[in-house]
Amino acid sequence: MKKYTIGFLVLSMAFSLYAYADDYVKFTGQIRHRFEMNNKDFNSGTDYNSYNLLRTRIGALINPADDIEAFIQLQDSRMFGEETSTLTDGTADAMDLHQAYFKIKDFADLPVDVKIGRMEVVYGPQRLIGAVGWHNIGRSFDGLIFTLKLSKAKIDLFNLKQVEANAVHNDGDQNVFGIYADLDLIAKQKTQAFFIYQSKIPNADLARYTAGFYARGSFSGFHHETEFAFQGGTTVNETDVSAIMFALNLGYAPPDVSFKPDLTAGVDYLSGDDDPNDDTYKAFDTMYATNHKYYGYMDYFLNVPVNAYGAGLMDMHVKLSVKPCPKGLLSLAFHMFNTAEDYTLADNSTTTALGNEIDLTMKRKYNENVTFVAGGSMFMPGDIFKETWGEDNSTWFYLMTTVGF
Repeated sequence: MKKYTIGFLVLSMAFSLYAYADDYVKFTGQIRHRFEMNNKDFNSGTDYNSYNLLRTRIGALINPADDIEAFIQLQDSRMFGEETSTLTDGTADAMDLHQAYFKIKDFADLPVDVKIGRMEVVYGPQRLIGAVGWHNIGRSFDGLIFTLKLSKAKIDLFNLKQVEANAVHNDGDQNVFGIYADLDLIAKQKTQAFFIYQSKIPNADLARYTAGFYARGSFSGFHHETEFAFQGGTTVNETDVSAIMFALNLGYAPPDVSFKPDLTAGVDYLSGDDDPNDDTYKAFDTMYATNHKYYGYMDYFLNVPVNAYGAGLMDMHVKLSVKPCPKGLLSLAFHMFNTAEDYTLADNSTTTALGNEIDLTMKRKYNENVTFVAGGSMFMPGDIFKETWGEDNSTWFYLMTTVGF
């Protein structure tokens, strides 16, 4: 029933907006298909599992006046064959409202924009809050954002609702409040500062803040990226939190070279809990991050600290990219994953070795509307993954086609 209702709304929206499309409506759309071959179970004796993922998005950007903007985006996410009958809808219910928001610009003639509704929220390099575009669904928040526009800064104040329990005294509700500031301090340098507060009612379950900064810049072919965050407050059962995250990347892209080489090396560090029995929790939580972008494309560390066993994560990496042709990009990345704190194995010995990963990616822009991306990855387990996952190397391949307008 939900699908028919949404389908009716789509048609109604399309017909009602069509007559005015030339004036103030712009339609957007995307169909993305990804074929994957997955042998990620660390057992070379098993065969590959192959499957097809499809994500379809259609949206309308509406500008009835210079100071008003609205965006509606519907999405269908599915796996080929999940509807087991070709004559019925089956049990799949993949249609959803991915985004629906309005924005009032320069509200009350002040340098303030107000954005309210359901929306993708992306801040900084997405190590803490991101849209997770790789995922077949992607992340959306419900909430509101006030944007203060100053001569040397743009400051977002946001209030996002993660959980609405609809209970007395708001018990069970979970909210995300914060400030994210873009600062124009140095030419060719991006500087940001942020404060994020997560609150679950009652606060004994979660009252945690994350504060820090991000900086990125380039000079004569060299580029750098630095991010630091501290987590404090309390988590479950009012346990004190004291955790840190930092990232440092340095790279060089020689100017005036036809194939545009770019070599980058760096480290991402997420602190771990060295003593689960004390009264302080020291494992950094990446919250709403796009971890696929950073910690290996095979996605073994999507949920940190859980996927790092609470011991934290250190990712030392080297990345190389070149453009063999004007519309093509070839990228190679090597990750060396370790826990930030010692992990105790079954034989009572300790180690930090999680494993190493190699990611090879090829991207080709076919034309203005079509892009192909192919990739392959291998994960070589260290002592921790050998004990918890398996002894053999893990492999994964994919081919993705995106058609958009």
